[in-house]
Amino acid sequence: MNKILVIKLGALGDFFISIGAMLKLRERFPEAEFTLMTHKSLVPLAKQMGMFSNFIIDNRGSYFNLAEMRRIFSEVLAGDFDAIFDFQKTARTDKKYFSVIRWLMPHSFQWIKPYKNLVRRVQKNRSWSWGSSTEEPYEVEHPVTDLSFMHGENKHFDELPERFVLMIPGCSPTHPYKRWPVENFKAIAQRLAERQIHSVVMGTAAESAEVEAIVSATPMAVSMLNKTSLLDIPDLVRRSLAAVGNDTGPSHIAAFSGRPNIAIFDQRTAASITRGAQSINLVSPSTIDLITVDMVWDKLLPIIEKCEQ
Repeated sequence: MNKILVIKLGALGDFFISIGAMLKLRERFPEAEFTLMTHKSLVPLAKQMGMFSNFIIDNRGSYFNLAEMRRIFSEVLAGDFDAIFDFQKTARTDKKYFSVIRWLMPHSFQWIKPYKNLVRRVQKNRSWSWGSSTEEPYEVEHPVTDLSFMHGENKHFDELPERFVLMIPGCSPTHPYKRWPVENFKAIAQRLAERQIHSVVMGTAAESAEVEAIVSATPMAVSMLNKTSLLDIPDLVRRSLAAVGNDTGPSHIAAFSGRPNIAIFDQRTAASITRGAQSINLVSPSTIDLITVDMVWDKLLPIIEKCEQ
């Protein structure tokens, strides 16, 4: 395979889970030229992976935006790919995109679903058949992802205290059930303050109310509201004692950044638990509010005590 397209449009947490598997492809095909189809917001991160030579932007817009659909398919055809690895695994790519590309591609190619080790072998005459890899299987588990390659500008890091726990109280505004009650984050911050440990609370404008509430709970809480970029997060986590957060992209980044990470989940998103080497996942049997402050503190306290030794 000389030219390979990888499709991974997002979301952020899902993208991070797949980074290790993507890098495995580069190890397997070291001479190949890789192109990534992804959301524009993920391109800066993907560039730091040092794997992709080109990018096709797909912001998952409407299929009725014909000009945008034409651009995407034109760029796929211009890429002249021998293989397309579909890491997105949704109807958008698996059904709609495959159906169009199958008819437009002027040469034979393979459409591969790596997590199932399934290959569609498409011939010049547009016929295709399912099969599995006859070589080393394409199926890859979610390996622990090393984010040591990822660094931001860290513009506001001079504001950080020496010892702190990072708090990530936000998540997608469209999934409020994934947010652990802000009163619980405040309680954790107050317990940390009793041990002379700061809380650093990160978030964007969508989490401003939560960040401000936690910071108001104790003078030892520091706001990093709108002061961190996506690429800053691993360095921020590496400076912390640990991270505590909801099921959101930054928590998945934290899980792969080399420090303990406590992630709190509603039962509805239990399948998306963090998978880092030091991940601690607390999954509610029902709604997220059933995860108590004491349950989180019982996981956090041994980490703090170990750092104090």
